[in-house]
Amino acid sequence: MKIRTCEFKGTKAIEMENDQIKVVILPEIGGKIASFYHKHKQFELLYQNKYDVYKKANTYDVFSEYDASGFDDCFPSIDAETVYYGDQEVKYPDHGEIWSAAFDYVIEDNHIKMAFTSTILPYQFEKVIRVEGYSLLIDYTITNHGNSILYGLWAMHCLIHCKEDMLIQFPENTKEIINVSPSTILGDVGTIHPYPMTETLKGEKYPLNKVCPKSANKCEKYYIKDQITEGTCGVFYPEDDVRYTVKFDKEKLPYIGFWITEGGFRGDYNCALEPTNGYYDSVKTAKTYDRLLALKPQQSVTFDIALSLE
Repeated sequence: MKIRTCEFKGTKAIEMENDQIKVVILPEIGGKIASFYHKHKQFELLYQNKYDVYKKANTYDVFSEYDASGFDDCFPSIDAETVYYGDQEVKYPDHGEIWSAAFDYVIEDNHIKMAFTSTILPYQFEKVIRVEGYSLLIDYTITNHGNSILYGLWAMHCLIHCKEDMLIQFPENTKEIINVSPSTILGDVGTIHPYPMTETLKGEKYPLNKVCPKSANKCEKYYIKDQITEGTCGVFYPEDDVRYTVKFDKEKLPYIGFWITEGGFRGDYNCALEPTNGYYDSVKTAKTYDRLLALKPQQSVTFDIALSLE
């Protein structure tokens, strides 16, 4: 296994590579995973920045005005909102603070240690990244160094390429999803649908485990309705004979969201399986369901994810 520093689309990068896969990380762009590449099958999983260079964002910039590519961490929220830390009002940025952050890092023999200290709240966000076989492994630690409870959520915002023949795989025993974005297909926010087959507002059959062509020109966002039954999800690409799998602890990340743009957002054609510890998207909403992260003073939360391409 090799680790080296390099440049990727005009940005300082770290490349991790073994005989099976190659991964590119951008420490100055939120610690983003910019590429996850299967070498033997010549397959790039992650949706790529459409521009020649990455534009550096500031903390409160709007996420959609930037590249919207690769794998970003969303913390302490997905939606922009105002949240209390003790008696202090704190504005949480759009898609969180991490995606625009610059990380410190140390390269060691077989892994990279990355850390960011928040500028809006007294927390530290750390991750350790390594590659083993066909897998990308990430260990997370988030620590509240302050004197009040920190309310938030972490979500995996990993944008992958859509292909018309792809098959989306939710955990076994997934029975229902809840729509969380107004849709001409799935209806109003809060509409419940059976999984994997439902009906559109027009009464037409609509498979939730498949994707529409890019020409559909639409976006959808929904969550598995209840806590998941197993910590795994993924996608199979038949044409490429590639299986993408995400594995994690279902007790620490008990919810999964799914975002897809079939040409509806900037003409992009991608989707994201989003394991998370909050339900859903904002601290305000997650509090109403009592499904959010509440870090006590001086407390840390740890979790890990494994992404594989086989």
